[in-house]
This record gives sequence, C-alpha cells and structure tokens, in this order.
Amino acid sequence: MIVHKDTIVGYGITFEAAPPNRQCLFVARFDSNGTFIDRRLICDSLGGAYTMAINWSEIVATADDGYALTASAFNRHDGLFVKLRSDLSVEFIREYRDTISFVEFYDAVIELSDGYLLGGYVQTPNYLLRSFLRKVDKQGLTVWFSYYGEYNVTDLFSDYYQISDSIVVFVGGYIKNENLLSGRGPWVAFINPFDGEVLKEWRPNNYPLEIILHFIHPLPDNKWLLYGKKALQVDPLKVSPFWAIADSAFNILDMRLFGPGADVTNFLWDFAPTPDGNFIAAGEIHAFNPNTEPAQVYGWLYKVSPGLDSLWSRQMIPPITGSKGGYLGGVGVLSSGNMVAGGYAPLGNSVYGWLVKFTPDGCVDTILCNTVPVWEAEELELREPPARVYPNPTAGRFFVELAEGSGPVLVQVLTPDGRVVLEQAIAGSQWLDIIGAPSGLYFCQITDAARVRLVAKLVLER
Repeated sequence: MIVHKDTIVGYGITFEAAPPNRQCLFVARFDSNGTFIDRRLICDSLGGAYTMAINWSEIVATADDGYALTASAFNRHDGLFVKLRSDLSVEFIREYRDTISFVEFYDAVIELSDGYLLGGYVQTPNYLLRSFLRKVDKQGLTVWFSYYGEYNVTDLFSDYYQISDSIVVFVGGYIKNENLLSGRGPWVAFINPFDGEVLKEWRPNNYPLEIILHFIHPLPDNKWLLYGKKALQVDPLKVSPFWAIADSAFNILDMRLFGPGADVTNFLWDFAPTPDGNFIAAGEIHAFNPNTEPAQVYGWLYKVSPGLDSLWSRQMIPPITGSKGGYLGGVGVLSSGNMVAGGYAPLGNSVYGWLVKFTPDGCVDTILCNTVPVWEAEELELREPPARVYPNPTAGRFFVELAEGSGPVLVQVLTPDGRVVLEQAIAGSQWLDIIGAPSGLYFCQITDAARVRLVAKLVLER
C-alpha cells in the first residue's frame, strides 16, 4: 500500500469471478477516508497465474501520475515489471526470462530520469539466494543487468534509499553459514544506477553483531537511521528487531532492541518519515499464546524518533468477524498529517484487505485513544558473561576481569568492519594489549564456553 497525493493505492492478488478464474494482480484506489474509487485486474494473457507477496513485490507512484509495480509469473518463475497509466490501464508488462536460476523475484522499483532500476534476487542452481539489479528504459527494456554479493553466500538487498538520480543506497545482509551466528552480517552498497558500479560498500566479515538490515534513511550530520533484526541464537533461530544510528562509515553509534521479545514473531514491513520529524512503521506481531488470544496475528503500528526513542506502539485486529488476524504491510502520510496503513487478513479460504486511518499519536478512535505503552529498550546483549573490560578509553593495554570460576573465555578485538585485531583465549583475569593498532573505535567480544557473549565498545587513544 502507498499514499500518492492523498489517494490510497492498494496492491495485491485476486481471482477472476468467472471462468477460467485466473489468479491476477489487483490494484485498487481509495480516497483519504477509505472510500473506494476504482480498481484494475491484471491477468496473464498466456493463461497462467500472476502473483506477488509483501516481501518481494513493490508498487510506486511515477512522475506521470501512473504506477510501476513488480510481480511474478508463477508458473514460469519469471519476474514481471508492470507500468500502469494514471487511470490504472496497463501501459506495458515486461517479463524477464531466466533460464539458469530457479526463480527470479523483484522487490524494488526506482524511477530514474531515463528509466527504472529494478532490484531483486534469484535462487541460483546451488539453492542459495543472490541479489541483482536490472536497469531498464522507460519502456521496460533491459539496459544492463548485474549480480551483487557472492555466489556461494545467501545475500539479499532488503530495502533502498534514493539519494539522487546517480546514487542509490541498498541495505540487506548476508548469511555465510546458517548454522553459525558468526556467519551472518549486514550489507550496505552505494550504487550508480546508470552503470551498476558499486561506489561504496560496507559488508564486514566476522561482524560482532549478527544483524540483517531492512530499512535505511538519512539523518542530519551524515548519520543514518537503520532498522533490522538481530539474531540471538541459531537453533531454533530467534531474532529481535532493532533501531540503530550509524555514522557515515556505518559505525554503530547507538542501537536498541525493542518489541515483545525473541519468543514472539514480529516484523515491521514498511516505513515512512512523518511531518513531525519522526518515523512511522507498520507490520505484524504474532500472538503470545494463539490458544488464548483472540487473534493469532495482530497488525502493528510503531512510531520512533530519530534519537531512537520509542514514541508509541499499537496492536490491531482486522475488523472482520472470524478472522485470525492479519498484518499491516504498508503505511503512508496524508496531507492532513494523519496517517493510513493497509494490509492483509485471511478468513477461511478468502482474503480481505483492510485499511486503518490514525492520528500522529496513534489514535484511531480519537475519543478513546488506546495505544499501548512501548516496550522499554533492552540492552544490546540480553545476557552477558561475568566480565569487565577497563580502562576504556585505553592507550593500548586493557584488563579483562573475569568473575571467579567463569573462565575460560575467548577474547576478540575487532575493527568496525569485522577485521580481527586480537584473538586470545584466557583462563582468568588478564592484561591484554593492542598497542600496535591504530587509534579509533573497536569492539571487544568475549565468548564463554556456553557461547554467551559480551560485546563492548573499546576506544583506543594515544
């Protein structure tokens, strides 16, 4: 769902009412009060099924007041690019064949002065996922195509921010080994859309924080607001969402975990800056106990400040009797300052779209506003081994103090890009040194036999 000039535009799939009952793409428009305006079904002329999903499709408004969207030809496993005119009629549909990879999905559409930049990923013959970009002209014809990342690594671009017509920054992450926390890490790439050249990249190996990025937005003073998920353990995989502030070199300056906890599935799908200088996000939270709660999935609205203060949080059940809940997959801001979110709610074999309009304070009912208190931000590491590191800042020598009986531990000092400066196993409290390392910020990571970690910032000053 997007908001364009106070028109709410919803995008999904549906089936034809009459034979052959093809599965088609579906675009519908509503005014700022949710009143239906018009709709368009987009069906496969070859008789197959068109499909889309919240995590690998996108719709954007274009400069000519039309729309551009991505989807997939389900039976042929090919990616689609669809351009609609301002009246929702189809201007063109381009299907991009891939005879090597198993599937090809597109999760980004960026309008440029001379065409579009399409981002996505494929499942390669080794069954791993790999990111790519495709530059097309205004008619959807390919200008260039390029893979990014490594063939033997699962890597994805999750989101982007267009800085200018010549620079787009993509964020995501990589997974080198699904069985190890240390095999996961963040990925940021600044790319020139005209030729696909990587202008700058941050893809640290052995990064001390196992995080994947899903949102990026610039802040004043050359800083960035980041949203993502941090893996807490591998088997079973538990993750927690976080907000972070990074500097221009993507050193993490502040980072806060939030949400109901690692045992509750939760995710934010869409984000937008708000007129008051904050950020609104929409997503989903699964029930703490599906056997006792009225809905298994709640729509989730969350507002955060650029300083990472959680302003308010709201869980909502779709207003559909008998529904087991549903997520909110899109959010946008109206000219009035109010906001709207939209999403998906299943009921039996049917699926319903739902919209919610709310104030900047998160109120749907302005007489009885029942937003819930936000969760207190948690420490970056939920559990810490009994250890202290001091002095900090240090001139090169520092003391690792372990509680009695807590050794042995592995001490690693890493640069912000994941390069190991020091790695040493110690059985008890001990002085260590990084005297030969350049001055600057480091991470000191201490891991005990139970794989419990302490990650602390360590500043080296001469």
